[in-house]
Amino acid sequence: MLTIIDLNDDCLLNILKYLSLSDHVNLSKSNSRFFEIIMDQSKAIYPTFHTNKPVLYYTKSAVQLFRVLNNNVRTLGVIQGHYHDQEELGNAVRDFRILSETRNKINFRSCWKELPGIDDMFRFSSLRSRGYLSVNIPSCLCYMEEFFRLIPNLRELRVSGFAKCSESVSVIARCFPQLDNLSIRGASLKNPSDFELISQIKNLTKLALNVGGQNSLAPLTKLTELRSLYLESMLSYISAREIIEIIENCRKLEFLYCYYIDHADQPHSSIANIFRAIKSSRDPSTQKPLELYSYLDPPLSDDNKQLIDNAYFVYRRL
Repeated sequence: MLTIIDLNDDCLLNILKYLSLSDHVNLSKSNSRFFEIIMDQSKAIYPTFHTNKPVLYYTKSAVQLFRVLNNNVRTLGVIQGHYHDQEELGNAVRDFRILSETRNKINFRSCWKELPGIDDMFRFSSLRSRGYLSVNIPSCLCYMEEFFRLIPNLRELRVSGFAKCSESVSVIARCFPQLDNLSIRGASLKNPSDFELISQIKNLTKLALNVGGQNSLAPLTKLTELRSLYLESMLSYISAREIIEIIENCRKLEFLYCYYIDHADQPHSSIANIFRAIKSSRDPSTQKPLELYSYLDPPLSDDNKQLIDNAYFVYRRL
């Protein structure tokens, strides 16, 4: 006698579209064929979220399903605000009750003067080629730690928002020791200990930070695998000396962007020192030219223009 399992994959895929998330969880756990279809066809089963596309509302089953699929998640975005993430892949799970049990374990008043408004969104994909999870949360990451521990092998993390709890970076460092791409944008990191914690994530190849304090960048010289570094600061918190130390120690660096470098009262001499440091620490026979971008540097002097050697570096003043 034929059973539902005897149907072809297309038929089973159509059946899954009419079942609940709870059914998906149960089927994926009990039958390898359903599990494989869910893994392979998740883009069809769980549509990409945009403003005019379906939204999958949070249920206990949604988190259970994520647990089933978590081995495929390699990218996590944590976003504060109400704008829409621009990723092309993913599935939205949104509700004010999400992770309420974990949230209740945290005393927010130890992180904030007043209780923040709660607006959370999960977004994940189980595509084999690229896993993605996006979480729209308040600025405090503390109550997310238990959930973050479900995905210790995460490779890419993007955090944005304009206020951060002082424990945010330590939560990231504890939960995601294998990151190779970390972006913390919006809020400025002010604690020297934050930069020390980031420097302990040894596999980092890409890093983007907003710098919120002076003499903070020295720990980043330990990131010897770093290939891309984006540093932003509206104030004079990024010194030319720190940039030179990073260039001299992070020998694999291929891209360096600094919004504002403090060149003190001798900007042309300071820029010349950076150019000379690049040429003295790099080998064009084995390294690509360093792409050096700066936003608020003064126009180059004629002498500094003569120091540019495209075999060693490319300089752009944006």
